[in-house]
Amino acid sequence: MKRLTILFALVLTFVIPTFAQKSCLQTAICGARSNAERTDYKGKASLLKAIGHAEKVLEQESNIHKINAETARLRRATEKYLSHRPSQWVTIQNGKLWTTTAGDTVQAHAPGFLRIGDLWYMVGEDRSKSWNPDVNLYSSTDLATWKFEKKIIENGVTSPELGKTRMIERAKLMYNQRTGKFVVWCHWEASNYGASEAACFVADSVNGSYRMVWSGRPLGIKSRDCNVFQDTDGTAYFISTTEENNHLGLFQLADDYLSVTAHTQLFPWQKREAPAIVRLADRYFMFSSACSGWDPNQCKLSVSSSLQSGWSELANVGNAIAYDTQAAAILEIRGTKQTTYLYVGDRWQDPDLPRTKTIIFPISFSDSTCHFAYHERFDLNFVTGEWRATPSAPSFADKSGWTVASCSSQETTSENAPAQHAIDGNAQTLWHTRYSSTPATPPHHLTIDMGRTLAIQGFLATPRMDGDANGLIRKYEFQVSQDGYRWTTVAAADWLPYCTEVDFPAQSCRYFRLVSTEGAFASLAEIDVINASADY
Repeated sequence: MKRLTILFALVLTFVIPTFAQKSCLQTAICGARSNAERTDYKGKASLLKAIGHAEKVLEQESNIHKINAETARLRRATEKYLSHRPSQWVTIQNGKLWTTTAGDTVQAHAPGFLRIGDLWYMVGEDRSKSWNPDVNLYSSTDLATWKFEKKIIENGVTSPELGKTRMIERAKLMYNQRTGKFVVWCHWEASNYGASEAACFVADSVNGSYRMVWSGRPLGIKSRDCNVFQDTDGTAYFISTTEENNHLGLFQLADDYLSVTAHTQLFPWQKREAPAIVRLADRYFMFSSACSGWDPNQCKLSVSSSLQSGWSELANVGNAIAYDTQAAAILEIRGTKQTTYLYVGDRWQDPDLPRTKTIIFPISFSDSTCHFAYHERFDLNFVTGEWRATPSAPSFADKSGWTVASCSSQETTSENAPAQHAIDGNAQTLWHTRYSSTPATPPHHLTIDMGRTLAIQGFLATPRMDGDANGLIRKYEFQVSQDGYRWTTVAAADWLPYCTEVDFPAQSCRYFRLVSTEGAFASLAEIDVINASADY
């Protein structure tokens, strides 16, 4: 009898494939097919042939070793195909609304990312219904062109509570290589933020049917703003603000990522949120922000050689409002020449919740520090892993003949911040309104004579880039004139987008004026206008 039991166990272990192993092969097939459909590289016919063979194995094979071997073969075939991706530069521009390949606005706020082959998948909050967001899924090969896949979590559909007594924030996506499943963790909240819970969803494919498997307070601990992290050994963690936003909680997940097994309290009483972790070699880098509602604040960095302990004191990165963003993710672009890391942040309420922006720019690390500098646009090469500042294009008008026609005031006593600095081509200098002796009062303005009549269709106001947010312009008017006396307002809002091009219908003018209509001070590093002939 004992021998029969052992024999039966061997049969179960070595002959009958587990559901997890078939799921892994199914995932490999779906990933390979999606990459083949969205790309056109050398060797596509060979990849399609490999996919067809894998589909037959999935359908007909019952030997666990052959299932695993086929999964490995298809992954190698996919990697070989993707290695033929042509080396090219992709421009990523910050501050404008993203649109899909169908022309719709991308709704994926507080995004989470997962890369499968050459396809990036992004999940995030659909804030078109501001306070009852669904969770949308998008895909892209270049982080600039996005295709809408589907709503993976939907109010009243995925769960009857959603859209009624519960809402979702900060959904994050992971793939579990052990089980072949796709897992979403999120903040699962009531309208008054009294629930303080998390929730977990799972699906068999990245754009499959997600179902809720758990919701509640992890290990009984109040949990709100959150993120996830997968370590190099496959161990996954859910990180959230805990106990009324006083601490950060690091929750280790079970092997299947569907439940919490352990908790470590981090940064007690420091009220940190929006944690985003990346690992470089044997060090972990965590970005986080203070709890200030929708308003931006100073991003801070902490470093440790262990997730559970030894985190360094919080150090400032970026400027006092971390370039008007709150951390969402850190992406790794590993190429043939180098690895580039991209910071992804939310620019909340720009200009309102449904039109909140997603911001991406490259960062780099050295020892225990991070070079964290904002870029309005940059170029990225997904093959080599390199990035560069976007080469100058004729979209911006030549400033060589410009002069300052007038300004409301300038500070030249306590600091060298004359109005001329706003057109000197150097983003490290700045114009600041007067604050010594008798401070200037709003409205503040800067008027530029371009020396000739130009047709323009927008402007770019670059805020001070020295880490200080003093004088940041919010409520504004942008005006144009032919003679410097009669003015037409062509753009105005309660929010001047941070270092973002503002478009308007083409205007012929010689003069333009930026007016800051409120605020004790105004400051500006550079002002540029966009040629009406610019095509991008």
